[in-house]
Amino acid sequence: MATDLFCCERLQPDLRKTEKDPVIFSDFRVINNLLNLEKQYIPSCDYFSNVQTDIKPFMRKIVSTWMLEVCEELGVEKQVFPLAVNYLDRFLCNFCINKKHLQLAASVCIMVASKIRQCQYVSMETLCFYADHSITPQEMKDWELLILSKLQWNVAAVTGFDYIDHIIDRVSWGTENPLIRRHASTLVGICYTGKLRVGVFIVFITRH
Repeated sequence: MATDLFCCERLQPDLRKTEKDPVIFSDFRVINNLLNLEKQYIPSCDYFSNVQTDIKPFMRKIVSTWMLEVCEELGVEKQVFPLAVNYLDRFLCNFCINKKHLQLAASVCIMVASKIRQCQYVSMETLCFYADHSITPQEMKDWELLILSKLQWNVAAVTGFDYIDHIIDRVSWGTENPLIRRHASTLVGICYTGKLRVGVFIVFITRH
């Protein structure tokens, strides 16, 4: 006699996060080390003038905005988007590509960044869907190796997002409203879609 088994157990995602380390966020040496380390991961040139022949600034604006929209739609960790843009800019400083491959490179950068900054990475199939299937999983596999090789496998970059908690903890109004951190994350994201620089604000905060 056949018996149907029913399981009512529901697995809930583990949303627990570690507490902030007061030593890390009160010691100025930490943020100074971040600033020094970040220099190693800043794009090394104006690739529109020196490297790329088919990529224009407005194309970078379009694709970075698309990357931001995809990351927001998927609900990935906030650190993923700025890290992905950092990968893309550094890659474009080192390798000339055709404009038809720009979205492919951007998709791979999102995938790699999600592997670094969150537990569950964004799959190739998902990114192909958001690219309207103009790219394939096999192309993403090939380009993942290409991009990582051009980055010399240096993927632990410091981005503007890494400074947010340090800045919030150092200003008197930083903990007054929980929305401040969210707005700061939004500002960092906007900066990475254009030419605004987060570093100027960071240096000002750390010196005052």
